[in-house]
Amino acid sequence: MHGLIYADVIGSKQLENPETLAPALGEAVRQLNRLFAPAIAAPFEVAYDDALHGALTDAVQAPLCVSVLRELIAPLQVRVGVALDGSAEDAFVAAWHADRLVRYSGTGEAGDLLLNAFCALVDPVVRARGEAEWKAVRTVRRHETRAAAAAELGIDETALAKLLDDAHWREVEDADATIAAYLAIVLDDRT
Repeated sequence: MHGLIYADVIGSKQLENPETLAPALGEAVRQLNRLFAPAIAAPFEVAYDDALHGALTDAVQAPLCVSVLRELIAPLQVRVGVALDGSAEDAFVAAWHADRLVRYSGTGEAGDLLLNAFCALVDPVVRARGEAEWKAVRTVRRHETRAAAAAELGIDETALAKLLDDAHWREVEDADATIAAYLAIVLDDRT
């Protein structure tokens, strides 16, 4: 089952340098389409000058895609709707009304409630990340080892570990893995 994704940059109309938004979104779209190429059902593209949308052939990859999107856009924050059935834009609107960063729909009433409660627990952690923490998270994702990531950042592994701890990186990664596992169970039950 496809995972439809719609994301909008929070506060895009109040940016100090709004001219930086279009290139940042364009680069995020290029990276998402490259990184998730085997799973792209509909290529990611920029919409409405401050949003993007696309679809994955495998909804189980949606949590990772959302995290990678956040990392690509950071320090800007995005609000995301993910839909297995229906409209990702509607899921986004529901997230906006609830002041949440991510909203899932299409897993059934109980499933949506569970996933969205779980996401609500992660939201404050993601919102609290600073620019240095986002940079550390982004760099670790690109490298096979923390030593390589630390070297790129010009810091030692202890300083990198502190940045990742401050970003609650492991907890967010575990949350993504848990959501993906739940989606796999839901989708398996539907086949």
